[in-house]
Amino acid sequence: MNRPVDNAKDGELLALLRTNARQPISTLAQRLGVSRSTLQQRLKRLERDGIIAGYTVLLGEKASPNGKLQAHVLIEVGARELARAVNALRNRPEIRRCCTASGQFDLLVEVEASSTARLDETLDWIGGIPGVRRTVTSLLLTTKFER
Repeated sequence: MNRPVDNAKDGELLALLRTNARQPISTLAQRLGVSRSTLQQRLKRLERDGIIAGYTVLLGEKASPNGKLQAHVLIEVGARELARAVNALRNRPEIRRCCTASGQFDLLVEVEASSTARLDETLDWIGGIPGVRRTVTSLLLTTKFER
């Protein structure tokens, strides 16, 4: 028998998983005030419905002894050039994420580079993609928290 969907509980569960997706089922169930089996069914449903697409590991600053430089790059692309620009960005390993954006810019990309030279090279490469009109880059300094 399927349980009814409780969007409030789903939201609470997703918030707990964003904080730490490695928490034991029993701990999550206790925090939500439901049984282990109810929680497991809820997780299966969220996975099946595509709400939870996977679980991941967030690396801390000590994971890489040399550190990584991270930047957000806002990109303005000419009309009818968006698909081509996205395809080009997809092939560059330093591009960790690419999102469409509303407003003055068309795309926001997250760049991760091993050095300032590599970041500079990547930014020059982005500026050279056909159809890219303008970019604005913000270097990320310190992560205060992440979910």
